[in-house]
Amino acid sequence: MNVFNKYILLVSAIKEKRIVTFNYDGLDRVVECATLGYTTAGMPAVRGYQIEGDTHSGTVPCWRLFLIDRIRGLVLTEEHFYSEPPFYKKSDPSFSRIDAEL
Repeated sequence: MNVFNKYILLVSAIKEKRIVTFNYDGLDRVVECATLGYTTAGMPAVRGYQIEGDTHSGTVPCWRLFLIDRIRGLVLTEEHFYSEPPFYKKSDPSFSRIDAEL
């Protein structure tokens, strides 16, 4: 799946508050996506609250910034989340352009 198709799928995940799964840096992740856009460095990315899966830091749940071109095996699950993840803030300053957010 190319970056454009992943981007479109992630927009749906945010708008519909659906949980996604994917592999990132060789680790499987389960994520509630909150903000999608372009970082201040110009990279397409998604800010998400990782609720399950593996991490290099060993800390879950946690907030993470994922570069879209490094996401593999993206799946939009049928599972929904119904409230904003803890400590969610609109207008994430890590993004120079935001195309979708909770």
